[in-house]
Amino acid sequence: MNRNDLKHFLLSFFSSLKDKAAFNAGIRPFYNLVFALKKELPVSIPLLREMAAIAIKQEMDLQKKDSFAGSLAWKIDRCYYRLCRVQQELGSLNFKKAAPNTSPEDFVFSQIDFSRYREIPEKTFEGLFLEGISDFSGGFFKSNFGLAAEEINPLIQASYKKTDGQYKIQKENPVILSVMRNLETSLENKSLFNAAQINMELKNLLDFVGAGMPDETGLLYPLLVSSLDNVHITHEDGTKTRLFVSGKEELSGTFQPEGKAWTRVLVNRDEQPPRPAHTVLN
Repeated sequence: MNRNDLKHFLLSFFSSLKDKAAFNAGIRPFYNLVFALKKELPVSIPLLREMAAIAIKQEMDLQKKDSFAGSLAWKIDRCYYRLCRVQQELGSLNFKKAAPNTSPEDFVFSQIDFSRYREIPEKTFEGLFLEGISDFSGGFFKSNFGLAAEEINPLIQASYKKTDGQYKIQKENPVILSVMRNLETSLENKSLFNAAQINMELKNLLDFVGAGMPDETGLLYPLLVSSLDNVHITHEDGTKTRLFVSGKEELSGTFQPEGKAWTRVLVNRDEQPPRPAHTVLN
């Protein structure tokens, strides 16, 4: 398919979304096109490519080395890992061992094993702690550590040295230990994706074919969210997480850390763009 054909298809697809029947038919034609586009083409749409791959397959197996494991899948995997750590720590707490007059908060803090951050396997260090920085907003780092998001990576890199497949801390201090602790256990991660990211990739795609942004592109976002409904993610330990869309048009996931069910909102409705005035969703 040449660029003119791509342009015609995209403009026709977005225009068709104004029709209720076409809108309800879903996003599959758009995903088929994105999935078929060669990665070598000079167009940056990594998020749309990954969403297309996941939605079309309706599953993502992170156990397989040849699986398509892009940023979206690994964000979900990191969320699962953090829930596992929280569940492990909750399961190990025994408040009967708390000293008299000790508050629950102080007892929980006293049980934290900060020594685990002295030496971290390469895969965990790079995948959870370095890549995991992007899972949180700038406001998260500012409010918790008084640091901008772009200061976190250099701080971690300067605090650790890689030796024989392990990253070893060079000098412990409360700030770096607190940063590592939060990156491993905080559940305050931001949405998997938002409207601004989608719009940027749509613009890249439409610029590539020589087309402007149709008004109807705003109708695409709820379709993208709903396309991940009932997708299953298989984590490296074999545990499955099911994604689902709630009645509030939020994308959530039901995780099973340590065999305990946790439901987390992964894409907030508040981060979706307002619907165009001519929307046909009612």
